[in-house]
Amino acid sequence: MQKIEIQAQEERLDIRKVVSKYLYKWPWFIASVLLFLAGTYVYLRYSVPQYQSKTTLKFDKKQNDLSSALSDLDNLGIGLGNADELKSEAAVVNSRPILMQVVQNLNLNVEYYNSGEIKDSQLFSNVPITAKIITYNNNKKFVSSQYTITSVKGDEFTLTSQKKESFKGKFNIPLQLDFGIVVLQRNHSLPFKPEYKIIFWNPIEKVKKLEKTIQVNLPDEKAMLMDISLIGSLSEKSEAILNEVTKQYNIDGQRDKNLQAENTQKFIDKRLEVITRDLSGVENQKEDFQNRNRIVDLQAQAELALQNTSENTKALLLQQTQLDLLNSLTAEASKNTNQLMPSNLGLSPSLEQSISQYNQLLITRNKTMKQATNENPAVIEMNKEIVSLKDIIRDNIHEQKTAVQAGISQLQNQITTSNSVIEKVPGQSKVYRGIERQQTLKEQLFLFLLQKREENAINLSVDVPKAKIVNPAFTEDIPVSPKRGVLLPGALFLGLLIPFAIFYILFGLDDKIYSRDDIKERSKLGILVDIPSLKDSENHLVQKNDFSELAEAFRVLVSNLKFVLPVKDSAKVIIVTSSVKGEGKTLVSVNLALTLANKNGRGLLIGSDIRNPQLQRYDSEPTRRKGLTEYLYDDSVNVEELIHTSTTNPSCDVIYAGTIPPNPQELLSNGRYQKLIAQMSSQYTYIIIDSAPLMLVSDTLSIADTADATLYVVRSGESRNILIDFANDLVNDKKLNNVSFVINDVSKRAGGYGYNYSYGYGYSQTKDKKSWWKKMFKS
Repeated sequence: MQKIEIQAQEERLDIRKVVSKYLYKWPWFIASVLLFLAGTYVYLRYSVPQYQSKTTLKFDKKQNDLSSALSDLDNLGIGLGNADELKSEAAVVNSRPILMQVVQNLNLNVEYYNSGEIKDSQLFSNVPITAKIITYNNNKKFVSSQYTITSVKGDEFTLTSQKKESFKGKFNIPLQLDFGIVVLQRNHSLPFKPEYKIIFWNPIEKVKKLEKTIQVNLPDEKAMLMDISLIGSLSEKSEAILNEVTKQYNIDGQRDKNLQAENTQKFIDKRLEVITRDLSGVENQKEDFQNRNRIVDLQAQAELALQNTSENTKALLLQQTQLDLLNSLTAEASKNTNQLMPSNLGLSPSLEQSISQYNQLLITRNKTMKQATNENPAVIEMNKEIVSLKDIIRDNIHEQKTAVQAGISQLQNQITTSNSVIEKVPGQSKVYRGIERQQTLKEQLFLFLLQKREENAINLSVDVPKAKIVNPAFTEDIPVSPKRGVLLPGALFLGLLIPFAIFYILFGLDDKIYSRDDIKERSKLGILVDIPSLKDSENHLVQKNDFSELAEAFRVLVSNLKFVLPVKDSAKVIIVTSSVKGEGKTLVSVNLALTLANKNGRGLLIGSDIRNPQLQRYDSEPTRRKGLTEYLYDDSVNVEELIHTSTTNPSCDVIYAGTIPPNPQELLSNGRYQKLIAQMSSQYTYIIIDSAPLMLVSDTLSIADTADATLYVVRSGESRNILIDFANDLVNDKKLNNVSFVINDVSKRAGGYGYNYSYGYGYSQTKDKKSWWKKMFKS
């Protein structure tokens, strides 16, 4: 028994094999690429190019003073506060009221086309016949309606609807159609082409379309820029729409600004009325407070009172000092002694003069007394004058003392009055400051509102756009669709990708065996030969002196068998089997027997598939013969009666299967088959057994022990990989002996590699000449 341990094969990616599979399908790739390129060319030829038009707006940023309670009045609606407001303005640009105004101003709800053989060309500016919708019958239900101007004669024309209804009318005269009333006008300076189409739309439908096609982008929010773009087939129409959108947006913004300014004007006027009344009331309150408190300037009056109090206090101190001096002089003057009296005390000049005279006279008397006595007439006279002056001094002191006391009393009254004024100042000042504060606030607010009213009036008179148009609408030169630079490479890519994907799926789902490499990936069993694929018209039997590819293949098989078969004196027994029906085991058995048998060694072919005999297909004499079944069933049957010589090769004998029995398994296992092989081994050099498929029945396993070698036939493009696993299991279970694979029906491009062994070399005398297209699409 063969002792080969079948192990799982490590899968390795063979790049050459994978690539070869796809390269072999190159005609399909070429056809797919040509198909896609042709389709792309037709699409590019007849599709209408779409161009992108764009315009750019710039907004001024509003400078808000957040610390001001009236910051909303600071800018009076000019500019934007922040980037969030810019985003909201993007929604305003694409709002329905603005777009509806654009549709009405540009008459976009009417479209014009010149009919062509394949496609119609749209018109916008140079239109020979224009139309305008006056009224609609039912604006909600109406979507669109198409008409064709079939004839124009003078001022008369004929319209034909899609429903083949005709309407005759005159230019510049309203015409009743099925959806409403329209007026058509003729531009005689432009030629009119037949089959001129006019499509009337519901304006709201055009607005919806513009909502989808107009794109608003914010490239840089900090820069306060806004890009508005539109993609269309007519650049002049797209530019007109964008220019009208920006125009209507600025008009709408100006309208909003004026409305805001008017509301601001009304607000300011109302506030001025209130502030004027409040300011008048505060001024009256201030006047009444001043009158009641006899206040002209409270601060000045308070300062004057403080100054008077200080001065009067100083004067009071001076008067009190003088009063103290006078009291001292009074005491001196009341004394009867003749003493000098103090002088130069800052008293009244008359008193100072009297005291000076008194002191001078007293000094003179005292000098005289040194030389005379009291009875001296001069002394007596001076004493009299001294007494008289002293009386005068006492009188002057009394008079001045009275005057000083009166001054002190007056100063004290003045100080009391000033202190009373000073005591009232804090309360009066508090009230007065409150009144002045209200007056100042009302005056400032009044002046502020007057200023803003003037600014608002100026703002109403100046027409400043809400957004500055940085770039008027322009159209890019390169169309956005169709993009030739993208479509052609894309078509090439898809042309390669789609067949690749299809073949990838097919190859992935394909579990069939095509070449010996497929077997090598799953088994370590040997592969003896690849038998080429044959056409039905070709000869399926190896002939004498045959140099065909089939004959060369079986010669290779015979050569390789020498390395597999054991060396023995008796016949070498070779059993040919397969997994399922139709894999070509009978073809291999017959041609192997015909190739092995020669003059030096006869060969015997035994048809052992008694359930489904196939050897008769290669017999030119389809007469009924006895066969293996009769031998196995009837012990009296002689083997010589079963042997038939092949008409193709006289050195080859055949034992046919015979009659199909009801119990083939029992017949093959009764021991007579082994007896037959043992008997024939002494008469033949080779015995080839055409057995039954192993996966379908177990007949072959009953006679497998008779074989020296087993040829396991698989069919390229038919047998599946699972059959290789089945063969491996049989070998591992030691149910088959000395197993080798034979690959049948291998095409010249099996599995993408090709059958390039060139068995015939140059021996084939004829070659099939095929047309180029057959060679291209041959699989």
